[in-house]
Amino acid sequence: MAIQLLRAVAAAIVAAGHIAWAFAEFLPGGLGIAWRADVAGQLAVMVFFIVSGLVMVMAAERQFGQPGARSLFWRRRFIRIMPPYWIASILLAVTYIGLFDTPVNWEKFAKSMALIPYPQGNGHLRSMPFLWVGWTLFYEMVFYFIFGLFLSWSRGRAIAGVSAVLAVLVIAGTWIGPGNAPLYTLTRPVSVMFAAGMYIALWRAHGGEAPAALRWLVLGASALGLWLLPAPEQSPAMGWDYLLWCGLPALGIAFAALAGPLRLPATPAINRAGDISYAIYLFHVPMAWLWLWFWGRLPFFNPAPWDYFVSALIASVVFAWMFYSWIERPMTLALNRRFAAPHSGDKASGKIA
Repeated sequence: MAIQLLRAVAAAIVAAGHIAWAFAEFLPGGLGIAWRADVAGQLAVMVFFIVSGLVMVMAAERQFGQPGARSLFWRRRFIRIMPPYWIASILLAVTYIGLFDTPVNWEKFAKSMALIPYPQGNGHLRSMPFLWVGWTLFYEMVFYFIFGLFLSWSRGRAIAGVSAVLAVLVIAGTWIGPGNAPLYTLTRPVSVMFAAGMYIALWRAHGGEAPAALRWLVLGASALGLWLLPAPEQSPAMGWDYLLWCGLPALGIAFAALAGPLRLPATPAINRAGDISYAIYLFHVPMAWLWLWFWGRLPFFNPAPWDYFVSALIASVVFAWMFYSWIERPMTLALNRRFAAPHSGDKASGKIA
């Protein structure tokens, strides 16, 4: 349940941050809040990376050392991640063209669909695809590729091998500048968050458990760090100062949630929120644009920034629930049956990984 909780909260933070500061804030009058929670969204992404590392180790428990596991793993990861991302990207393109008469750069769109980083052309160091949130999926897919390479090894050796490759990439990044967008993106230090998640999973698998007092202490220290640690001068560079700013607190929060039993009420609701977290993450951007067009046309509705923010966030969650229930889950299971053998679900949550 802790995994589902982290997924749900992280997705909600990212969606709320984007809808607030990329949309509602620019409506007449703005939100009236001087403080911008930039760190919250970045921290949420780092939590996603940690959870991905942990879930892959748990989900692949029976695949380590097995012949043929590599191909099956890669196919399932591709099916899980890419089709929903493609659908969300196409919806965003249709929204731009059909409702806002905004042209689409099809060359960049094609690169985005393939998760190929490209220069922004405005000096921005982070390569942002057509669907903004897709920049994190590049790291996810690279991690899955490297992870799959070592599935033929035993669990401990595989984790060490994946960590070694990630370390080599990060070290190589010392000499790679932003002029080469694919290599620069590939070698950012944020990849170490996946390794952190893998080692938490390994520690837990060996019976590791932290006492509640320590977990609360770590959580408090993480909150304090969020308040005290300065933002890096170049946050999009995603260097070691970026990890100190948002990665270290994210690791503390993940440790507090995952290092022992977590008993919370409303377990079914938390599990369902975790189920739809990927859909929330992908579709809140096209939904925010769609709602921007639709919201102002609603009768008896005050078109103010806070009205837009609350209603757009609710609309995004509702749409994500419908997409997961009616499209994402059936589509993923059907594609797995067709291309990746019967899908058993991941061991970490009993749901589609």
